[in-house]
Amino acid sequence: MLKRRNVLTAGLALPLAAGAASAKGQMPQDPLVGSWSLIEAMTVQKDGETGPWDGHTRPYTGLIVYGASGMMSVQIATARAPMPSDGNLRKLTADEQLAYLHSYYAYYGKYEFDPARSVVTHFVQSSLDPTETGIVYRRAVKLVGDVVTLTTLEPNDASGSHNVLSWRRL
Repeated sequence: MLKRRNVLTAGLALPLAAGAASAKGQMPQDPLVGSWSLIEAMTVQKDGETGPWDGHTRPYTGLIVYGASGMMSVQIATARAPMPSDGNLRKLTADEQLAYLHSYYAYYGKYEFDPARSVVTHFVQSSLDPTETGIVYRRAVKLVGDVVTLTTLEPNDASGSHNVLSWRRL
């Protein structure tokens, strides 16, 4: 009985493995899959002038993760005021609390990478900024060695500026 079960198991496993292998052979490997650390972030004005990313104070730290499952997440922290000595943020004024909130950026959702156009699309499922939930962001992708640069394709606002963020593979 045990031998027959092994034969049946092997008989089922081989077609499944072959199907998985052929599916893998048809899909190009996604070069974005992995974890990336932020190395540069800037906003480029319509006239080409560059400045701090979305007006935030440097330095920036950040992490973007692209999963093989098609999910992604991004987190960016900008320079912050010192923490209160007792560590209780609730003792800060409303303006100070708002400044802390604006010094952090995060969202997650599904993503799709189009290698033919070198464009990644982020489908925001949830964000620290609730107005971004449901938004779709498209980024031009430039991959050189272990650095990927993502550039917003649509202008940020009426000024015509766009963001350029560079990330190093971890």
